[in-house]
Amino acid sequence: MRYTIIICLALVALLGCENDAYLYQDVDRIWISGDSEQNATVDSVYYSFRLYDFSTTEADLNVVVHLTGHASDRARQFHLEVVDTLTNVPTDAYSIGETMLPAGAFTVTVPVRVKRHITGIDLTKTNARLALRVRPSDELQTGVEESISYKLVWCDFLLQPTTWSVISYYIGPFSQARYKFIIDFTGMTDFADLNGDYNRIIGLQGLLNRLLKDYNSNPANAGRPEGWPYQNDNGDPLAFGQGLAY
Repeated sequence: MRYTIIICLALVALLGCENDAYLYQDVDRIWISGDSEQNATVDSVYYSFRLYDFSTTEADLNVVVHLTGHASDRARQFHLEVVDTLTNVPTDAYSIGETMLPAGAFTVTVPVRVKRHITGIDLTKTNARLALRVRPSDELQTGVEESISYKLVWCDFLLQPTTWSVISYYIGPFSQARYKFIIDFTGMTDFADLNGDYNRIIGLQGLLNRLLKDYNSNPANAGRPEGWPYQNDNGDPLAFGQGLAY
C-alpha cells in the first residue's frame, strides 16, 4: 500500500509538470498601457501644456508595452500603428520612439513626443488625440482586444478643478489665467483641504494678492506671454478677491 501511494504521488507530480509546460506553450503576446507616473488611466493619459511655461513646446507621453510569455535572449521588434478613426492630429504633430522589446525584458516604455503647436488645431480650445494600437508580428502576437490600444490626449488649456467652489467666493470665478497663476506661484492644483477653513482661504487670498503685486511691479515681466500687468482670460488685469464678476 505504501509503495502504491508513492507511485501515485510521483505520477501526480509528473502530470503537474507536464500541465505547467502546456500552460506556457502559448505564443508570446504583447499589450499596451499608460505610464502610472504620468497619472495614466486604464485607457488613456491626459496632458496639459498650460501647466508649464510657454517655452515648453514639446512633451513626452509614455506608453508601456508589456509581454505575456517568455522573455527572449535577444531584442524583438514590435509595431505600433495609429488608429485613424480615433486620432485628430497629423503625423507631424508627434513622433514615436523605438519599438523594440529588449532582451530579457517583460516591459518597455516607448516615449511619444507630442507638440504644443499643431497646424489646423487650436490646442487652447480643442484636445489633440492620438490613438495607438499594438500590431502582431511573426514573433509577438497581441493580447485581448481591450488591452491592445491606448489614447494620448493633450491640450493647452486647464480644466476647472471640482474643488474650485471651495475658494471661488474669496479668490474669484474660475479662469484659465487665475488658475494658472495659482499653480505657478503656489503649486496648488486642488483645494479640498481648505474646505470650511475660512482663515486659510482668506490667507490664500492675501498671499495671491501679494504675489500678483510683486509680479506687476517687476519690469522684468514686460513682454511675458501672461502680460504685464498679468492678464485675465479676457485681457483685463487679473485680480483676486470677493465680488469679482470675472
